[in-house]
Amino acid sequence: MPSYKDLDKLISEEKERAITRLLELRKSLDDIPKRTQKETLLLATWNIREFDSSKYGPRMKEAIYYIAEIIARFDLVALQEVNANLDAFQDLMDILGDNWQYIITDANEGTPGFDERLAFVYDRRKVRHRGLAGELVLPPIELGKGVYKPVLQLYRTPLICGFTAGWCDFMLATVHIQWGATEPDPKPRIEEIRNVAEFLKNRTEDETA
Repeated sequence: MPSYKDLDKLISEEKERAITRLLELRKSLDDIPKRTQKETLLLATWNIREFDSSKYGPRMKEAIYYIAEIIARFDLVALQEVNANLDAFQDLMDILGDNWQYIITDANEGTPGFDERLAFVYDRRKVRHRGLAGELVLPPIELGKGVYKPVLQLYRTPLICGFTAGWCDFMLATVHIQWGATEPDPKPRIEEIRNVAEFLKNRTEDETA
């Protein structure tokens, strides 16, 4: 359960509202299967938009409590759009407590990257990081006779990590595909999806991976 000891630091109106909404949120989350130590492994992926960039200003403190309450219902959560400024992310980890750990990428720089990071957040009582961590870099295309053609890399470099839970060893990749509408030209977005899918397919067939 997340730590709510700092709720007392909110002004009385915010504190009362936060407690009421947290209780309502808990009730609405009861449809999620219960976490167990040996019988389940609950995974989730969540694009927390602009978490927490200066574009819209910082989130309210109580909003971080709601985010923590949702994440705490799972054993491992992949997060997208974590901002280069980690203040809000660190607040989230503080609320989740000492049993929660994370793996996070450097920020993607340049206009396409939007200073975003990717992260895995997990409960170390259930999930362990096995040491494998890397950012997905697409290999060049072989044209023949030792000639290779570089490929356009992804706007936001995906993160791949190895984990273990009980007897199960597994790898996860978290990806934030190029944003944009499907019209008038969906080709760049579709191409990114195709490239990532092909890479991961080849990786699953590699016994040394």
